[in-house]
Amino acid sequence: MQALPIRSCWSARVPLSSRLMFRRLMWPVAALLLADLGALAVLVPAQGGDASWRGWLFAAVVCNVGATLAVCLLLARQWQRGQAEAEAARAEQARQREVLDALEAAVVLWDADDRLVMVNGDFLKVYGDVAHLMQPGVRFEDALRASVAAGVIPEASAGPEAWIQQRLALRRQAQPAEPMLRALPGGRWRRIAEQRLSDGSLLAHSVDVTELIHVRNELALAQQAAEQARQRLVDAVDALPVGFELYDAEDRLVMVNAAATSMYPQLSDLPEQRPSFAEVVRVNHARGGLPEIGDASALEAFIARRTRERRHPGPPHVMQVAGGQWVRVHERRTRDGGIVGVRVDVTEAFTGRAAAEQATQRLQDAIDALSDAFALYDAEDHLVACNDRYRQLFGADDGFIRPGVSFEEVLRHGVAHCQYPQAEGQAEAWIAERLASHRHPAGPVLQELAGNRWLRVDERRTRDGGVAGVRIDVTELVRREQALTVLNQQLDAANEQLARLSETDDLTGLANRRQFDRRLADECARARRHGTPLALLLFDVDHFKRYNDLHGHPAGDACLRQVAQVLRSAARRAGDMVARIGGEEFGMLLPHHSAEEARAQAESCMAALAAAALPHGNSPVADTVTMSIGGVQVAQPTNDCDLSALVQRADEALYAAKHAGRQRLVLHSL
Repeated sequence: MQALPIRSCWSARVPLSSRLMFRRLMWPVAALLLADLGALAVLVPAQGGDASWRGWLFAAVVCNVGATLAVCLLLARQWQRGQAEAEAARAEQARQREVLDALEAAVVLWDADDRLVMVNGDFLKVYGDVAHLMQPGVRFEDALRASVAAGVIPEASAGPEAWIQQRLALRRQAQPAEPMLRALPGGRWRRIAEQRLSDGSLLAHSVDVTELIHVRNELALAQQAAEQARQRLVDAVDALPVGFELYDAEDRLVMVNAAATSMYPQLSDLPEQRPSFAEVVRVNHARGGLPEIGDASALEAFIARRTRERRHPGPPHVMQVAGGQWVRVHERRTRDGGIVGVRVDVTEAFTGRAAAEQATQRLQDAIDALSDAFALYDAEDHLVACNDRYRQLFGADDGFIRPGVSFEEVLRHGVAHCQYPQAEGQAEAWIAERLASHRHPAGPVLQELAGNRWLRVDERRTRDGGVAGVRIDVTELVRREQALTVLNQQLDAANEQLARLSETDDLTGLANRRQFDRRLADECARARRHGTPLALLLFDVDHFKRYNDLHGHPAGDACLRQVAQVLRSAARRAGDMVARIGGEEFGMLLPHHSAEEARAQAESCMAALAAAALPHGNSPVADTVTMSIGGVQVAQPTNDCDLSALVQRADEALYAAKHAGRQRLVLHSL
């Protein structure tokens, strides 16, 4: 992470108060010193005369020199205090830089004049091609133009200058725009959010959302495929030579095909209005489509009777429509409570056998024209009719599937030719189960074929005890669903890992500050609600900066891991929680602990660390690594005992322990 340029050594190391005091006292001290020198110049050469005045003069000089030395001592102490404050400020600045660099998000801060203040490590990694330009003070426009020139922003390649001007215009708005998605080279995507701060500066941060974008694209493709499959089904229904109509669970018209519209041309404008069944009948009657129904009372009686019949559809019935036509109406309930109606023109059936044979042939042609496989078996379970698609579906090009063959023979033929993977190793049991579901159909089922092909089998009993079935190839949908299932599993695993990582400290494996704060708030609220005691301990490794300076940061990381292991082992109760809350600082949450128990726990931790005897070659406290502990214990929490008060008292206790010489425990009570 970059920082602002450092000013002169005097300004950076000495606080403003110390510099002002030095300037105020510098001239009086100089005057005193000059006066002393003058007095000595007079006193030393004098040899004769009254000795008393020389004695008085010598005493005055001595007092003046003492005062001068006192002022110098005061300046020296002020200087030392200023150096300590500057060192603490630099340590805090370093810790903040470390925290920002540890984030898995790119963070950049621009001042009110749109000049760079700072960036973190993730930003420099993401925009590595222009990292050398991201120095404090650089203008946003210059950095933007350099990024476009380096090809870091692919979307700007079509019109670089126009894109830059548009981006700058958004930048000048009083409030930043909504978060934006931006493509990066290599197929990566970032979500960028900007926020204007109170001093006019602008804070921007971005996170990687590549996986989410890929999942969203896969979902869009799957939805498109599903819509295409639905449209194919609609086209297939529309191609049927028989009338087809579909009502939803509220008995409102959802869809009709072209054949139904040709049967009822006077109703062609109704489907788009989604009318109810009663409204369709009334409009049909008003437009002359129901010649057998007389006045309004007869119409209402007809509607009431047909509404009752539609609740529990029975056998097909024949009715006359406009133009002297007769239709046979087949109605069935769908699984979601709707009604499917099929209307077959049977006008010829009333005029003779030839017309009936023609209708039969037309129905066979319709079956052959279906894009999906169709088969009809009689009450003895022998094949009556099927289309070519049914034969092709099972790869039976040897003429085996023909009228008269039984359904069981078709199954055994498929098993022998390895058409049914689920029958492997249990052929007889599978055949028996499939025969039972075929003879007693209970709704559509999925059936797997060889080569990971899938059928949606929808079979229904006919009035004469036979079975009519439609088999739709849904291989593409199932495979996409399988792929989506795998993607969802991967996404769930990634989300679980992300949630775990977001609340875990990478170095020590303990809970991080986020999880610790959330758990502390929960336990504090629970303690207030139930009146149970609660204790909080804060640990600080003594002189850890000196440890790093002597042993190096890798050794410092190893030391923190060992300290974390010591604290983790010391937390024995199920509700106890240990977390790393920053740098060399750790926290321990102790629900249901009295003051004595909290003190015993803290002393146990300190003793365990002493027993570990981790060498520390640069500590003024001991030869081994030690720690200071500050804690607070609440015996009976009240509404006044909130989270901030608890943390503040623990911080004060830790500060007191460090101020008292470190390697000790200070425990406060609320």
